[in-house]
Amino acid sequence: MKAAGIIAEYNPFHSGHGYHIEQTRKLTGADYIVVVMSGDFVQRGDPACADKYLRTRMALMGGADLVIELPALYATASAEYFATAGVKLLAGLHCVDHLSFGSEWGSLEEYRPYVELFCEEEDPYRNLLQDYLRQGASYPSARSLAAGRILSEKTFGFIKEEEADRFLKEPNHILGLEYLKALKREDPSMEPVAVLRQGPGYHDPDPGRGFSSATAIRKAVFEGTDKDLAINKLKPYLGPAADLFLEHIDRHEYVTWEDLMPLLDYAVLNLEEGCFGVDHELFQRIQKRYLPGKTLPEMVDILHTKNRTDAALRRALLHILLKIGKEAVPEYAGDLKVPYARVLGFRKEASGLLKTMRKSSDIPVIQRPAEGISLLKNSPGELILYQMDLRCADLYEQVMAGKCKRQAVRELSRQQVII
Repeated sequence: MKAAGIIAEYNPFHSGHGYHIEQTRKLTGADYIVVVMSGDFVQRGDPACADKYLRTRMALMGGADLVIELPALYATASAEYFATAGVKLLAGLHCVDHLSFGSEWGSLEEYRPYVELFCEEEDPYRNLLQDYLRQGASYPSARSLAAGRILSEKTFGFIKEEEADRFLKEPNHILGLEYLKALKREDPSMEPVAVLRQGPGYHDPDPGRGFSSATAIRKAVFEGTDKDLAINKLKPYLGPAADLFLEHIDRHEYVTWEDLMPLLDYAVLNLEEGCFGVDHELFQRIQKRYLPGKTLPEMVDILHTKNRTDAALRRALLHILLKIGKEAVPEYAGDLKVPYARVLGFRKEASGLLKTMRKSSDIPVIQRPAEGISLLKNSPGELILYQMDLRCADLYEQVMAGKCKRQAVRELSRQQVII
């Protein structure tokens, strides 16, 4: 039995994700595809466009065999924490042979110089990185500039500075590098596989060549002036679960920052130092400049600084809302722990994989939410991490239920998705 792992958000699942799963099976010969997926809040600092149970069902209908939740703490963190946690979770199962990820235009060989540079972090690179940060560059920009300079010198110009800059600005490349770094640290036996992305780019607002980006789908659903026209145009790109997803959208069964802003306004009133992603400088800036009643984009503009990305600000504000403290997060991503595997759903044909996983895993495999409480009750730190997942899910569900005027369902009573 061979299994391949994918770390994803599926926000929402679309035909490009289905293509990735299909190509992963072909390239690896995997019998099963195990997906580690973000829960109800995602890495760019937003609520997901559909709850984790709908997105799990979409993934299973689209070709995945088993879906496991990435803990909320890591699902809403930077790319390094997000990727490292996903790799550690898959490694802890001891039944996954390959890790597959999408790449805009890079082969595994093209990643190698960057992985070596960022894993070793020798003095010339670190000194140059700090120089750019002192000049006011954001961390992603400083890293890109420093890497371009160092790699150009190391390869005698074979890797040009502008090429490194382009490579490191592609979202899938950034995550791919973090996956490869984590594999090198954690589980070199898990073989990486890069699948070339098809169709429009990650942030492209329009579909093309048989595929659509998740950005284009979210834009059509939440921002378009003629939503019916936009949704009908995008329906062919949504995969086998298109009708299911669109029915949920039609019933307003989703959460946006517009729904959450009154809760964030209140959370800021009670804000104390120590929130994950909120250093002393940002804490003071929020205290001085935060204005209740604004939209999230307006607040991000108000808080914007040259050396902090908008994505980092969105994540910081989300952590304030979700009450995620920095004490739960190690200083270095390599030190983080993923102490359990919460199963969100699986295909009946994959029950053999689940049985094998429960035997091979060196971390608890949780299939019912209440089961996690009993399994982790003697490990306070791990239980806090798990309770954070439950709290985030309850928040999303309660806000969504309020919009739909129905009774909210507590996370502890939820059932895994089985198709």
